[in-house]
Amino acid sequence: MIVLSGDIGGTTTRMRFTEFTGSDKIRVIKNYRYHNSDYPSFDAVIDAFFAEANLNKNLVESACFGVAGPIVNETVKFTNLPWEIKTTDIKTKLKLDKVALINDFVAIGYGLERLARSDLLTLQEGKECEGGIKAYIGAGTGLGIGFMIYCQGRYEVYPTEGGHVDFAPTDEMQLELLRFLYKKHHRVSFERVLSGQGLVNIYQFVLAYKNYDEEENLKLSTLIDSKRHIDIAATIVESAIKHNDVIAKRALDIFIRIYGAAAGNLALTTLPFGGLYVVGGIVPKILSEIKTGSFLEAFTDKGRMTDLIKNIPLHVVLNTDIGLQGAAVYAKNIE
Repeated sequence: MIVLSGDIGGTTTRMRFTEFTGSDKIRVIKNYRYHNSDYPSFDAVIDAFFAEANLNKNLVESACFGVAGPIVNETVKFTNLPWEIKTTDIKTKLKLDKVALINDFVAIGYGLERLARSDLLTLQEGKECEGGIKAYIGAGTGLGIGFMIYCQGRYEVYPTEGGHVDFAPTDEMQLELLRFLYKKHHRVSFERVLSGQGLVNIYQFVLAYKNYDEEENLKLSTLIDSKRHIDIAATIVESAIKHNDVIAKRALDIFIRIYGAAAGNLALTTLPFGGLYVVGGIVPKILSEIKTGSFLEAFTDKGRMTDLIKNIPLHVVLNTDIGLQGAAVYAKNIE
């Protein structure tokens, strides 16, 4: 069985053909990435993919696309992209009955089922329970949170808006960070600190409260103030890890500790003895810092519940194509 899957973001779209064999093994046939600004519509991306992959459309039996945006009446409209994607239009174009649009973070959940051990960095072995609840958290453009429950032989994915719960500081510096952000926002959620923009917010806080004689990176500050369309969070990470910038390093350390604490909160909420997974685009870029232990320390620092949390399996997902993989799994299972 061959399925078409896609991961459609605001700036790029990734497309994949996947074959599921009789033994239920997965073989990736073709995999391409496209810059959305180069194409007038999603239809054009589909055409380009089939042309580049040189695959007969008649061989595809179903399709699913993870989309970074709300899906209303099987339709997606993008705020920063002149595209409108409708399930009915894709069905007509591909001459398929089995087509689905799902949230991109839901797709990540379904992708967790097909991960290999090599796709994971295990921070804590815990005591895994077969068929136990799984949960996942991922900081990227925003902060996504979901969980999975085993039912009738497979996991069902349940999305949440947990990224928008109230930010809960765990030390004096984080309390100051909350006060700093509260001056700008009526309400401070975890997404305000755990996302690409969240890391920028933390950097600006550290800059405002820098220690005596710390030298400011004027180039980085200018980039932040310029509001140019660049990945400023990635620049902060690079400054911290590659260039040992003291302010960027402190900002990243605060980010990692908050991330660990938030993951621990999710563990307390869902008790995911099937595993708690850290996903998203930021973590693979900061693995060297994650491994130092501050993330795990914050994850398990839950007072009377610490011993319980130490039994939760905790993994970082290294596979950045997990959303594509999850959309393919969903496509395979469309009735």
